[in-house]
Amino acid sequence: MARSVRPVTVTATISGDPDEVFAYVADTRNDPVWNANVSEVAQTAGEGVEVGSQFEFTQTISTGKRTLVSNVTTTVADLGDRRIAWDVDDKYQTRRITVSVEPHPDGSKITQTTEATFKRDPGWTGLLYPMLAKRTFRSQFDALKDVFRD
Repeated sequence: MARSVRPVTVTATISGDPDEVFAYVADTRNDPVWNANVSEVAQTAGEGVEVGSQFEFTQTISTGKRTLVSNVTTTVADLGDRRIAWDVDDKYQTRRITVSVEPHPDGSKITQTTEATFKRDPGWTGLLYPMLAKRTFRSQFDALKDVFRD
């Protein structure tokens, strides 16, 4: 029985040009540099970043007691002016991840919203998902800040 959880939104300020930050984040092949949960990214469909492009990678998430490793497929579902949406699928859940980047006095404001649906009833994990996801996404944005430090 699939179960949707409350969307999670995280925002950060990155000290980089909005177009450069967006181009970097939109290319899933850069994820292993700033997303500690992602490794071994390969493009499996499309050319570069375009609607329909598909990427596969390995994702490792530690929950404290367990480490979950899964193969993930992500497809560019929508692409606009400094805005991208991916449909993400792994053995545990499907997600729509939307990222936008806009100008900010300190460089760029990046916003990520993730809407997740667990493929099976997640039990207590579903209740904790928003808090755990926010913590994970903030950590990823902190690593992204390091990529764009002057």
